[in-house]
Amino acid sequence: MADARTYDDSGYWYPDRSTKTGVELLNAMRRYRSAEVAMRQRTRDTMQLGPTDMAAVRHLLQARQRGTVVKPTGLAAHLGITTASTTALVKRLVAAGHVERRADPSDGRGFVLVATDNGDDTVRSHLTGVHARMIAAADRLSATTLTEMSAFFEEMTAAMDDAATGDLVPDDARSAGAEALPAHH
Repeated sequence: MADARTYDDSGYWYPDRSTKTGVELLNAMRRYRSAEVAMRQRTRDTMQLGPTDMAAVRHLLQARQRGTVVKPTGLAAHLGITTASTTALVKRLVAAGHVERRADPSDGRGFVLVATDNGDDTVRSHLTGVHARMIAAADRLSATTLTEMSAFFEEMTAAMDDAATGDLVPDDARSAGAEALPAHH
């Protein structure tokens, strides 16, 4: 249970803040993240794909768009899974019609993985509308707001990256030698 002296009703560790605007923004980010996670889950469910399967399809679609080839070992490294898991994953995606194996043009003994038109069409049919609405919302922002928000999200990304590496000292306290704050989400 959270100590009332440490955490406020928002769930964030800001008991001494005179204004809650920053906390309100962080809560809006939480709501967005929850909505995004739920939308992605619905898309995976409709496509009958697990999270790793969907990440693989997305990676292969991006590679296809860039004109780069992806070998099974590269897919395994990108997803952080074993080669055995990659073999099972590729079999599922090929059977579902989202991916095909093609002879490796640089080495006739191996093969490369390519997202199919079916995989692209399926993903697009689920995400095109939501992506259009997201872009429209972003396009309504002023240039100043876009610049400020981009900087804000870069700082948020750095905070998450620091948390992942165990470096939890806030930027404004680093030079003062402050102790790390407790992580609470």
